[in-house]
Amino acid sequence: MDDQVKDTIFDRIRLMENYATRQEKAIIEFIRTHPIADMILLSITEFSEQAGASDATMLRFCRKLGLKGYSEFRFFLSQSENALKKEAGREIDVIYEEMVMALKSTHEILDESQIAKAARIILNGRHVYAFGSGNSGVAAQELSNQILRLGVHCEYRADAHFQLITTSLLTKEDALVLFSVSGSTQDMLELAKCASAQGTPLVIVTNYLKSPLAKYADALLYVVAKSAPLDSGSLVTKVSQLYVIDVLSREIRRQRGQAAEEGLRSTALAVMGKEL
Repeated sequence: MDDQVKDTIFDRIRLMENYATRQEKAIIEFIRTHPIADMILLSITEFSEQAGASDATMLRFCRKLGLKGYSEFRFFLSQSENALKKEAGREIDVIYEEMVMALKSTHEILDESQIAKAARIILNGRHVYAFGSGNSGVAAQELSNQILRLGVHCEYRADAHFQLITTSLLTKEDALVLFSVSGSTQDMLELAKCASAQGTPLVIVTNYLKSPLAKYADALLYVVAKSAPLDSGSLVTKVSQLYVIDVLSREIRRQRGQAAEEGLRSTALAVMGKEL
């Protein structure tokens, strides 16, 4: 890996250091005293909190470095040699251990009362939608597919414009489930603000409990699935989301009782002819 990108970002920090504010100096000190591989896993809220600064200060700091924002800051850090060092051992073992750890960690912090509340919100919704952007869209679609078998109609929209159009028409009688690992995806924040203003109950599935998106949640489900910018397509990130979806689906099945069992039988019979 060429060190030019890494040198450039740290050269920029050195150039602006003499003009840095007190909070910006705290950010610089944090960067210099913490491993890059750890920092690139932090959301902007986590980074700011640990560095003793505000989110707004962190954004101004990134722009002083000539970057568009925090995402670009993480991206350039992730390209450094230190951040991309691979763990010793075979890749198949590393991936296995990461997946097991993601599942174990998610299981340990999963709040059963929030799962039960999320299930009630979904079952009480007149119209139910599940949205996510990028890789989290796959999780939203999977939730829709899973609970459809239980007789619960949860619609998924892939297009960001139609997600917003749909959300703008929701009421307090409906329900919306949003998936965002970072909890700071602009499209998901826009949907959450819109739904919240209309009183629509919100289920949020995110990695960061202190993220901007989490504050809109009526039911908050936490997944442990951090990844570096260059590993954002990793299945390790998705596996904990799928685990939470399965747990939530089982709770919906339990709460719906006999109606869910009838839905499972009907859908199983419907597709039985498709198998040899």
